[in-house]
Amino acid sequence: MATRQKRTRTAATAARARGTKASRARRAPVGLSHEQIRREALRLIDKEGVEAFSTRKLGRALGCEAMAIYWYYPSKEALLDAVVDELMSRIGLAAGHAGGDWVAALRGLAHAYRALSRRHPKAFPLLATRRFATESTYAFLDGLFELARRQGLSDRTTARFYRVVSSYCSGIALNELAGRSSTDLTPAALRARFPGVSSVQAWMDPPQHHDDVFSFGLEILLDALARSAHAEAARRR
Repeated sequence: MATRQKRTRTAATAARARGTKASRARRAPVGLSHEQIRREALRLIDKEGVEAFSTRKLGRALGCEAMAIYWYYPSKEALLDAVVDELMSRIGLAAGHAGGDWVAALRGLAHAYRALSRRHPKAFPLLATRRFATESTYAFLDGLFELARRQGLSDRTTARFYRVVSSYCSGIALNELAGRSSTDLTPAALRARFPGVSSVQAWMDPPQHHDDVFSFGLEILLDALARSAHAEAARRR
């Protein structure tokens, strides 16, 4: 009986200790905020990359226990979504500077989105590979899509515009980032054997030609999509 009571007291003591520890973890740490955490997370990812990022490292950078971060963000996935928020907040809704024109808004957003890949090359893959899943990113999309509705575009046409342009921007940006991190290992013998390939690559690979290629492809897409939208509007009349 005494042994059983001792075990019960030991279990109760351990439970209280766990409860105290959990209570401390749930208490908001002084001096921290959602914004501070996500910005520091972005800074770490910019420095070390997404694969090397951890809440433990983030806690050290913030001067707190890793568990304290979960008081603000319930999981690492939620924290990464918040980093996407932080990146998108640096773009803004370019539609506000496009005179209310849907195509001009997409053009501005496309260039701003690609510029993020240059300013945040290690964090950019988060934007390209994660779906928008927060209130602020949904608000961003809602404002953009509302502009399309005011111009008379159907939801189907709006979806086509957005999906095609966003996929193009992500693909181009990721391709450029891959090229930035690699070196030219093409053997001289291959270049000599296939001079036609080397001649064209001289206009594809060097970074000084990337802006021209990006704008060229973007304008082709926007022109084709705009003509499609006009044709759809004409059929509805």
